[in-house]
Amino acid sequence: MPFQKLNLIDFLRGFSISTIVLFHLFQNYLLPSWLMKAISFGGAGVHVFILCSGFGLYLSYLNRPLGYRDFLRKRFGRIYWPMAIVCMATAAWMLYQGKEVLMPLLGNLFLFKMFVPELESSMGGQMWFISTIIQFYIAWPLIVRLINLNRGGYWIILAISLLWSTIVGLLGYAEERVWNSFFLQYMWEFCLGMKLAEWYVKRPSLLQIPKWKFLLPACLAGLALTGVMGWAGFPWRLYNDIPSLIGYTSLALIIYKTGIGLLNRFFSYTNRFSYEWYLVHILVFQVVMSATKDKIAPSAEIILCLLLSYVIAMGYARFFVQRIR
Repeated sequence: MPFQKLNLIDFLRGFSISTIVLFHLFQNYLLPSWLMKAISFGGAGVHVFILCSGFGLYLSYLNRPLGYRDFLRKRFGRIYWPMAIVCMATAAWMLYQGKEVLMPLLGNLFLFKMFVPELESSMGGQMWFISTIIQFYIAWPLIVRLINLNRGGYWIILAISLLWSTIVGLLGYAEERVWNSFFLQYMWEFCLGMKLAEWYVKRPSLLQIPKWKFLLPACLAGLALTGVMGWAGFPWRLYNDIPSLIGYTSLALIIYKTGIGLLNRFFSYTNRFSYEWYLVHILVFQVVMSATKDKIAPSAEIILCLLLSYVIAMGYARFFVQRIR
């Protein structure tokens, strides 16, 4: 049973990163509006990715608690150096294109880009996540204290996230990455992952996959509410992360529960280098699209982008990042 539960987390991480990559790729092509909306929902995979990050970090902490300094040293190095190397490769590509490099590179390497809207996505639209996860690491001791409050610790965290979303919306910064992706925005789902890890340690049987009669309505309701709240705009759009997580997670669990062995194994395997794929895919897409522009069919370009980014991420994790760890 424990193996199956952890295998599910691997599946969810691999599935979520795959839909995020597909979403980023298809943004570059003209597609029917209905198809683009369906693909856009793949971006909701970031919510599951954050939830699984909270689960993994807290499970590790419960099994082997680390002091704050050791925790930062272990976790920060794990995400920083792979990111820094990709940023330097991106800087070389930007120089080749004749773009400004100095401030974007410094902002990413020294992390002050998380406070400067112009720099937050200057080396790839995916890099905002690095700022968010580092903020979680910095706030880790406080988050652990909050989650362990005797009375309603998690509900306090949920209230903080909703309050942050409200403040950001009222200030008019709902479209600014440094505001709408600050860790408080996602703290409720990161800590939900932590609570699931706590339940897993105390009583693994509590983490059974819901039955079909619950999964299907949850998926449909989550998808519908996400669309309606997004269409309704302010202020409803500020809070659609909640139905988005419910709908997307339910869909992922439905796919997992269908039991297609090859598909489930593929997503579980992809988890092994999910972070590396997240880091490199935008740069690979840009290089491939520049090299193949007007030379091959869009379908061939899409396949090449996916295969090349996947293989590079696999090699990056196996032969290079392993040495940094």
